[in-house]
Amino acid sequence: MGALQPLLLAGGRSTRMGRRKELLPLVHDIPIYMHLLRTLQLACPQSPIVYLSLRNPDCLPDIQNDPRVTELSPGMLSLEIDGSSTLVQVIYDRPNGDTLDTENDMGPAGGLLAAHRFDPQATWLVVACDYPFLSVSDLHHLQQEMAGPVTCFQNADGFCEPLLGIWSPEAMHVLDQNVRNGDCGPKSVVRQCSGKTIRPRDDRCLFHMNTPADLDMVLKLKDGLDSGI
Repeated sequence: MGALQPLLLAGGRSTRMGRRKELLPLVHDIPIYMHLLRTLQLACPQSPIVYLSLRNPDCLPDIQNDPRVTELSPGMLSLEIDGSSTLVQVIYDRPNGDTLDTENDMGPAGGLLAAHRFDPQATWLVVACDYPFLSVSDLHHLQQEMAGPVTCFQNADGFCEPLLGIWSPEAMHVLDQNVRNGDCGPKSVVRQCSGKTIRPRDDRCLFHMNTPADLDMVLKLKDGLDSGI
């Protein structure tokens, strides 16, 4: 199993939210993608770089225009939050541009496979961009329980959360084959690989924002975000 690399998935269409979820402001006007990149960095200190998966290059300018972001070279950013610097490598689900063909949209599988193409030997600590209450402690728990091709959290209803998980090259290969056969669902890989699922110590980390009402609720509970890292 390759070295563990932290990956934030931010390539979704955010249809129900009506705007890009990764740019939604949380506490102190910090967008959720910045908050989660910092969380991933602290949870994976052995990796000098945190990876950010975006849909295509057209999504980058809104991130570059933030004064806390500096472009060091094409695709490599430096992010400054509270006096700390985070190196970010941007990768793209669709490097050659978007398509209006939503029928063939791979969803989060596109970001997972983009990371796998970037470093086929890596094992990825994967976080989707819509989990505002996720903490470093939650990600440490996941790493401590890592076993087999894929390890992820399981919610109270017994469903796995593959976008809060650890993906090995073997699991990525299965996902790639599934996508070629028309199955883009990451949950299928967890089942096929007999992946390990664990219950989090705090179920709140599994809350994810899909709608404006979800965002309103998160902002009302923002005290939990101040101490989330």
